[in-house]
Amino acid sequence: MKKIWLLVWGLYSWVFLNAIETIEKAPTDLEDRDKAPHLLLLAGIQGDEPGGFNATNLFLMHYSVLKGLVEVVPVLNKPSMLRNHRGLYGDMNRKFAALDKNDPEYPTIQEIKSLIAKPNIDAVLHLHDGGGYYRPVYVDAMLNPKRWGNCFIIDQDEVKGAKFPNLLSFANNTIESINAHLLRPIEEYHLKNTRTAQGDTEMQKALTFYAINQKKSAFANEASKELPLASRVFYHLQAIEGLLNQLNIPFKRDFELNPSSVHALINDKSLWAKISSLPKIPLFNLRPRLNHFPLPHNTKIPQIPIESNAYIVGLVKNKQEVFLKYGNKLMTRLSPFYIEFDPSLEEVKMQIDNKDQMVKIGSVVEVKESFYIHAMDNIRANVIGFSVSNENKPNEAGYTIRFKDFQKRFSLDKQERIYRIEFYKNNAFSGMILVKFV
Repeated sequence: MKKIWLLVWGLYSWVFLNAIETIEKAPTDLEDRDKAPHLLLLAGIQGDEPGGFNATNLFLMHYSVLKGLVEVVPVLNKPSMLRNHRGLYGDMNRKFAALDKNDPEYPTIQEIKSLIAKPNIDAVLHLHDGGGYYRPVYVDAMLNPKRWGNCFIIDQDEVKGAKFPNLLSFANNTIESINAHLLRPIEEYHLKNTRTAQGDTEMQKALTFYAINQKKSAFANEASKELPLASRVFYHLQAIEGLLNQLNIPFKRDFELNPSSVHALINDKSLWAKISSLPKIPLFNLRPRLNHFPLPHNTKIPQIPIESNAYIVGLVKNKQEVFLKYGNKLMTRLSPFYIEFDPSLEEVKMQIDNKDQMVKIGSVVEVKESFYIHAMDNIRANVIGFSVSNENKPNEAGYTIRFKDFQKRFSLDKQERIYRIEFYKNNAFSGMILVKFV
């Protein structure tokens, strides 16, 4: 289970900018960690390049490392990703040389530098999405040396003092591996050697050149922005696998690598998010807007915990709403109801399909026919979408409730099968249970 970060736009974004989430993919047997090299895998330094951070997300979810170690930062620029913005504070990939300490991203850059400089890191792979298709010689406006799409990048041929100094050989072999799985001829990968130290002042500010100066074998992979998301992620995963093979880091994955499988995994209907103590909600097929959605008052959004089985999920405040995002994708808009959270209620006695059971607060229960909430002292149950009175604060414990009794527009999901039960103690929110009709 992953703890995921959140962003509130404006005043509190500084708090969030300091947080870099690093996840280790390591062998089950810890002794195998040092039997192969260690790779640092990075993506999302530009927030509008979803191929990279969707690739790191799938790598974390569906790959296993058998020897060695892969440290992954699924998205470096989380605020920009949640806003689908290249860089809210300018291009983050041009901040690895001199940088004013007053720059809002200064703490983040220092944290990234520390990750790169760690003694155990042998190599770095940085994922990007670039426009067009790179070609060493001019072909047309889409295929030429100024384009960045579908190329594998090094800053120079060799890094003296690195564990793997021959960047050129590693890059060419990785490109050969990628090109063995081309989807179309136009998507052929080529080597782009920026020869950064020879006067490319812009690239001298970039992450990979910083890594080179730390004696790390650094590479970047670009997938073309002309491609659909699943194809971009496909090529990024091919590049990751190609480099892992070059580094002799053995791995396995739990799916067949092709664009169709990648698309299915990105849009996996089993993905969920859990906000604070609330139940897990599906990421997909939520209604476009969830009204009067309880969130803790006097708690800044960055302090509200959120968990998910994906690594690129977060909340971002937008005017009076809170957006639930999965990468760049808006999954739903929450119209928040800010209220004190009282965690004292742990479980509720319910009758599900004529069988009594204790149901934990924050859980999801499946119902075939009906449910009934047993009355509790000082606790009020509000079944959203069910109504037997016009009271402002109804108590709907003590009623047998069936699917036909709901106003379907109050469902959590577009299929109109999932409904909220909210519990209140005096003026505080005591928790939520979801009922799912099956």
